[in-house]
Amino acid sequence: MKWVLSPDRNYDILASFYATPVDNCWLLDAADYVTSGGLSKFHAAKLLAAHLLAGYRGVWFIDDDIDFHFEPGEFLNFVDAQGFSLAQPALTHESYASHPITLLHPTCVFRETNFVEVMAPYFSRALLSEAITDFDLSISTWGLDFIWGAKYAPRRLAIVDALTMTHTTRVDPANGPFYRYLREIGVDPYMDMRRAFQYLGIQRFDIVNLKMAFRAATVTPPAIAPH
Repeated sequence: MKWVLSPDRNYDILASFYATPVDNCWLLDAADYVTSGGLSKFHAAKLLAAHLLAGYRGVWFIDDDIDFHFEPGEFLNFVDAQGFSLAQPALTHESYASHPITLLHPTCVFRETNFVEVMAPYFSRALLSEAITDFDLSISTWGLDFIWGAKYAPRRLAIVDALTMTHTTRVDPANGPFYRYLREIGVDPYMDMRRAFQYLGIQRFDIVNLKMAFRAATVTPPAIAPH
């Protein structure tokens, strides 16, 4: 995980651990709050609901294998200014990506979509107060992003291409440490996904871009005529 933190940042950091931190974990020093508990990221967040909804305009839930190519405050200011309810930075094409729609669209500033992935979603306070009730429907997190897309797409969901991140770890349901942990506690991500679709009462979910904000292509005349 690579972050560059501004010394005058306008956000707090809460580090939530489901396993013992590695030695010299930078988050232990950088975080304003450190907690453990809960079975996974969003399950733990639901347990912290009162704290997360107190005094913050929004909350950004970030996995531990993300490299940002910007200072986090830039993204928070951008999504707040745009009035997005749910958003994420676009993934670089060097990322391990599960959903092509999350990859960088270089011609866009942002795209409004019906899908924001569980990897690093930002919630406005208003939407989080509603969506957090469903955070424990999938301990593995599989399917939660489809629930958000199906229920909240009219509320302005977006992938921000102007600011990018890299997902550095391959998803490995067979041998990845998070998936080994899930097996130890009896959680099957594939069953979580099926339950999410059953909860929504759907058989399929089509991920689409709904609206795009394109970058300007600025052209200026040459200083002198070519010879």
